[in-house]
Amino acid sequence: MNNLLSLLSKDDVKVAHLERIYAAHGANHGFAGDAISAMRQLDSDLAWRAIWLLKRLAGDCRLSVAELDRLTQWAEEMTHWAARLNLCQLFATTGCPESTREVMFPYLVECFANRRPMIRAWAISVLVGFQTEVRYRKPVQAMLRQARADSAASIQARLRRLQLKKIANAPNKRTRAWGLAGPS
Repeated sequence: MNNLLSLLSKDDVKVAHLERIYAAHGANHGFAGDAISAMRQLDSDLAWRAIWLLKRLAGDCRLSVAELDRLTQWAEEMTHWAARLNLCQLFATTGCPESTREVMFPYLVECFANRRPMIRAWAISVLVGFQTEVRYRKPVQAMLRQARADSAASIQARLRRLQLKKIANAPNKRTRAWGLAGPS
């Protein structure tokens, strides 16, 4: 879709407009690649629009590992808060493939240090999945302890959501394995 960049570059693009773009073109072959290209070409304060479209594709399970790999190549360029938020939400949906973790871990740690609680909340949602690898387990557990001590409502809500998800996925295992449960 050659005109995706021009559609996303307009002055006043609302989420409702993005919904219409996604409804009209999201199923098209090559849409993810076009959205990734647009993300790279847009200024960081506008790139969230392309990431939002990619997040919708992810929600519909239509992003491949190769597309996620490509997306992570430019993640660190996404410095605007809205771009970071949408990127964290996207990876909370898909998880971070092992092939992207080395690049994404420092980015997500930086997002977790953001002054905006919503970004911290979504970053920890992604980082929890990194605990399957020994090299990330201790730093992620430290960030989980920090998140549990954070008074921001959005962070506490995400932690509750993660705990419920963990219980639903493994009803016979305690959530302590992810560091989500408080002291017994």
